[in-house]
Formats: sequence, structure tokens, C-alpha cells
Amino acid sequence: MLSPPLKPDRVYFSQVNIMNMMRFWALSLGVTSLLMFQPTAQQARPQTAQQVLERMAQAMGVAQAAKIRTIQLTGAMQSPAQGLQGRYEVFYKAPDKVLVKTTIQGLGEVLQAYDGKVGWAKDPMMGLRELKGAELEQIRQSAESGVQNDIRKVIRNPKLTGQEKVGNHTAHVITAQSRSGSPIKVYIDTQRYLLLRMDMQAPTPQGSINVATFFEDYRKVDGVMYAFTTRQSASGVEAVTKVERVRHNTPIDDAIFRKPKN
Repeated sequence: MLSPPLKPDRVYFSQVNIMNMMRFWALSLGVTSLLMFQPTAQQARPQTAQQVLERMAQAMGVAQAAKIRTIQLTGAMQSPAQGLQGRYEVFYKAPDKVLVKTTIQGLGEVLQAYDGKVGWAKDPMMGLRELKGAELEQIRQSAESGVQNDIRKVIRNPKLTGQEKVGNHTAHVITAQSRSGSPIKVYIDTQRYLLLRMDMQAPTPQGSINVATFFEDYRKVDGVMYAFTTRQSASGVEAVTKVERVRHNTPIDDAIFRKPKN
């Protein structure tokens, strides 16, 4: 459900929410956006979370992902109810680097990155800061999983809890925790084993927010399936991101991931 039009006293709060969602989008993308379809009809129906995740790992194309050393994504985002739109770029470099650059009209540029050791963020509201605690752990997980394309590496204690509908699809439902201990719930298509939805808590400077993310419009790029449309809902704000271009194995200078001096 879309939020009602903003009242003047809600503008600042909404801007914080949208920036928080953009930060979270960067983190979730690395875990969930590289999913590959492979037929599974001849395989026995999985009985445990581990079996579902193994089937998903096969569908994600881990072998193909192993050949990818860098990824560059570009696209557009919008928050229809708030009348906001923007552009983004995401850079991944194996084994553990990520940079997300989001420019939102009327708000400015939001940067978030991890260089293999240091995580940092920069935006018009809080300026330049170094990430700590849960924020650091989540962006580290994103950096490590962005090229590896294996969600099993960033969740703990998965449990298969049944099946639910996500739109017109039936999905296996798995509950788990991130490495920092926050709850995660994933919905995996029972036929194609593509990720349909993920619910999790995203750490922000103002505290954790609950975010539901839906993955749609899968397309194959160099043997790997990408969700070209991602819809997120958090704190009454809905954001839609659309991938426009995917580039693999293009040279990326390590310097872009390093924390700037100011």
C-alpha cells in the first residue's frame, strides 16, 4: 500500500526513511539479485531448509558466478507516493568490496561502501561517517556475497517453516538469522527456486527498520539471472528500483571503495 501525500511536518522524517531504504537496498542487492534458473522437475521435493537452499544455490549459478570478478549495475529508482525519483550505480569487486552511489532528486547523493576493511557512508544529512556495529556487519556481508552469489554464506540457523503464496507463486518459507543475529525470512519459488521475497531488519543511524523486498522480472545476463525490478517497503515508504544495465568483469579501481578524507 502506498503512503498518503506528505504533510509538511513529515517531510524530514520521510527523507530519513528513504535514505535508510537506499542504504538497505545496497546491502540486500548483493545477497539476492544474482539468481539463475535451472530446471528442477526431476529432483525430489526438498524436505529441509538446507535442501531448499542447495536447490536455490544451483539455480543461482554459483559456478558461473565464480568466473565474475567485478559487477557494475546502473538503474533508476522511484518512490511514487512521495513523488521522488533518482539514479543509482553499484560496483562490486571480488572478494569483498562494494560501493553504492544513489542520487535522489531534491535530496542529493548518498554513498555507502566497504573496501575490505573499512565501511563508510556519506549523505547530505549526516555527512561522512565510518560504519560500526550492525551497519558495518551488514555491508561486509553484502560485499562478500555480491559476487559469490550464495545466500547460504550470509545466513545462520535456517529452518523450513512451510509454504506461502507470493503473488501468483507458491514459495518455500525459510526463517533464519543474519551473521549479526537479526531475523531474516526468505520466500523461494517452489518451481523455479528463484527468490521471490525477503523480509529482514536493516540497521540505520536511527535504529533498525523492518524492510520487505520483492524480486521480479528476472533476466539472464552472461548465464546469471538478475531481478531487474525490486520493490521495497519500509516505515510507510515504498521504493521501486529497476536495473537498466549489468556489466561483468570490467576494470574497477580499488580507490573508489576507499573512505574519502572529507
